[in-house]
Amino acid sequence: MQTTTGLDAAAVSLRAWLNRQHFTDLTAREVTQFLTRTTIEWAAGLNYHARREVRLPARPDHPHAELLDLRLKHRSGKGRPISIEIDRGNKLHSLNKLVRAAELGDHALWLRWSHGHVPIPIPPTVRLIRAHVLRRRTPTGSNRISLQAGDCG
Repeated sequence: MQTTTGLDAAAVSLRAWLNRQHFTDLTAREVTQFLTRTTIEWAAGLNYHARREVRLPARPDHPHAELLDLRLKHRSGKGRPISIEIDRGNKLHSLNKLVRAAELGDHALWLRWSHGHVPIPIPPTVRLIRAHVLRRRTPTGSNRISLQAGDCG
């Protein structure tokens, strides 16, 4: 049996964690907050320290600051950091930030929550984790979003 290490191990572990999570009738903002919070809980359980809104080093071709949603470092100081973006859309900008983080030596995970497919090609240095959410429109016209356990791939 082949064991997974590094980037693949991080992706498999986070998927397994997320497949035990669920929520019902959250707003889009609440979904992002939930996924951020539960990802930080996953990281803490593996002895990682999580930082939010971490600035990537500047690059000459991009004058604006680029912020990663989460960056995890193991408390032992060993291993590579893990950069994570949490999105509901097909944001090429988010994917580009993760590619840049991988170029700088981080493992890169894109946690995308949606009910549609991802039309953007994912490079080999990034792992996509999909939370397949369900949406329903309330009688007032607002969207409510749910995730059932086992719906992350």
